[in-house]
Amino acid sequence: MSLQQSTILKKLLIIFIFIIFNNKPSLAEVTFQEILENPGDLEINLKYASEQEALGRYKATLSTLERLNMLYPVNTDIKLYLISILLKMDSEAKLQLMIETMLQDPNTTKETRDYIEGILKTIRDQSKPEPKWFAYLDVNYMQTDNSNIDGVSKSGNLFAKDNVSEFVGLKYDKTYSRGGSITVGKNLNATSAISFNGSLSINTQNKGEENESDLASGSISYSKILGKHFLLPYVFYSNSNERFTADLSTKGIGFNNTYNINQNNSISYSSSFSTTDYNEKASNNEDSPQDANNDIYSASIGYNYSFSDVNLISSKISYTEKHALKDYNAYTGPGFNIGFTRVLPLGTLKLEKTFQTNTFEAKNTFIHSTINREDDIETSQIQLSGRITQLLPFMKKFDPENKIFYNLKYTEIDSDSTLLNNTAIRKNTSFNIIKRFSLYE
Repeated sequence: MSLQQSTILKKLLIIFIFIIFNNKPSLAEVTFQEILENPGDLEINLKYASEQEALGRYKATLSTLERLNMLYPVNTDIKLYLISILLKMDSEAKLQLMIETMLQDPNTTKETRDYIEGILKTIRDQSKPEPKWFAYLDVNYMQTDNSNIDGVSKSGNLFAKDNVSEFVGLKYDKTYSRGGSITVGKNLNATSAISFNGSLSINTQNKGEENESDLASGSISYSKILGKHFLLPYVFYSNSNERFTADLSTKGIGFNNTYNINQNNSISYSSSFSTTDYNEKASNNEDSPQDANNDIYSASIGYNYSFSDVNLISSKISYTEKHALKDYNAYTGPGFNIGFTRVLPLGTLKLEKTFQTNTFEAKNTFIHSTINREDDIETSQIQLSGRITQLLPFMKKFDPENKIFYNLKYTEIDSDSTLLNNTAIRKNTSFNIIKRFSLYE
């Protein structure tokens, strides 16, 4: 270390010793009135700043040092003292501004510049995590009560070959899902990570059979913080082994980004593409499951506003375009979503409302030969999720590491359509519990 660098360190040490031995909280010898009467007195102001620091009043210390820095722009000791307070306050924005100002100031000596660069390097090295693998296993169980599982129309009727007949179907039923998922990932650096996820679930039905299946899925995602952007591209694949209907597989890619305008405001946007194939053919050529093979393109843009650190208001407009083997299964659908999220002691409460209109490309003559199908769908959702110990504090005895999570959700889907068959109300209430096992961290 050079003699000049040693001098700087000695100055900092003198300031530190001065704070410790001459400015105990109980003394507070300098009053704010004295500061008002002597705003330019270096000795009195430094003493007041150090007393306020000893009392933990960092804002008063900071404002005093900022004023002194403007009055004494060539005083390096004040600048270094100011940096130390900003570090204590964890004020990243002000610290960055102060350091940039000092580095650009022609009055800052080369030795001081080198010293500041050393501080910056130390901070960067300490805040930069080493590349690290992580892995965990989630085991979950979910039960859903369905008020209208087969989508029986509001009128109780449906169209078939232009004729009106009774809609025979199951209304109330329960479904159950048991399964698990494993996630393996790696923090590449302080701003990026990659993860792989695979899952398997077994879905059964209490009374009916149509909604029973085994579902296997997997995905790869990459996250990157780039300035004010949070980027998340991903790919996914799923295969559903249906018990009583055609099996299907879906694969796709997507991209999400959130741009943080400031602490309270952000903009998010996304786009995705998926393709679904049904791998069984029906014996009746007029009605093959493969007629529903489709490609779906979707995009959205939203605005989010947070306040009081526990509230979030979100809004989003979206557009979906579905291309299918048969045009009567294809549609375009603009949508709008608005939501409110609040962090509560019990967990996170989320309220959402979505409006979407799907306009289909062609008539389904098996149902009606003259009516064009258009669906207006309103989806309302209430959700409460969090750690089980938040909901049931006594569970802390059984879950000391807080690795059991819960999710309560109520959903109402109200569909109005130009076709009787698709005019229905469905209400679902579900409870999901998840146990996480850390495999590697």
